[in-house]
Amino acid sequence: MKELKFAQDILQAETPGETKDLIIGLGFNGLFFQRWYPDTMDNWEGHLAEGFQEHYYAAQIYRFCPVAKAIHQWCRSYTFAEARDTISIDPEQAVIAENLWSFFGMDDGVVIFSGRYNLKSALILTTEGPVESLYRKYAGLLALAAEKLDQQLYPGHASLRQLSRDNITLSPIQQKILKLQINHPELSNAAMAETLGISVNTLFAHHKKIAKKEGVTTFTGAIVKQLEKKVAE
Repeated sequence: MKELKFAQDILQAETPGETKDLIIGLGFNGLFFQRWYPDTMDNWEGHLAEGFQEHYYAAQIYRFCPVAKAIHQWCRSYTFAEARDTISIDPEQAVIAENLWSFFGMDDGVVIFSGRYNLKSALILTTEGPVESLYRKYAGLLALAAEKLDQQLYPGHASLRQLSRDNITLSPIQQKILKLQINHPELSNAAMAETLGISVNTLFAHHKKIAKKEGVTTFTGAIVKQLEKKVAE
């Protein structure tokens, strides 16, 4: 009966937030959604430990994480444990990736693929302990939930953050800073900070981080580098 009620509730859910709450209620402690385009990807942090994705992408952990590797190699749903046992990664690097997940309380999880608009997307769910029994119990329902979220979070949805796959080492806020500077160079630092909802000091701190990640010494150099990339394209 619980499964039938869940399926009915999922079908009737009107917003991504409602769908997220129903999924989390099954026993998961984390949830996020991604959709991939050739040069960018959509990202929705539905229920995720604060700071995880910034560490994961800014430190380029995704480059040697079996969970991420499997996303781009496989077309079927899988658990984190299965990816870690199957995908060939340098053991020391794999441990670093696994430790980061664990540090944020996400020891295991499951990736459930869906796809609309001829695009690949996935619902990523995490658990503090082994996920296998939970996944097997609700596999069919989770597939339904993944399709529902894919429908609700259509391309261009206001809740989605679009990340550049070229600049994936930059956090979402750092990508916004770059885009704002390039598109509105007339704005003062104070105006930019206000637009972004951060302090001027925080803005300057991000300038330094962006420059370092872009391999240059100044934020201006990072802007020039981005403009050069656009010209090359």
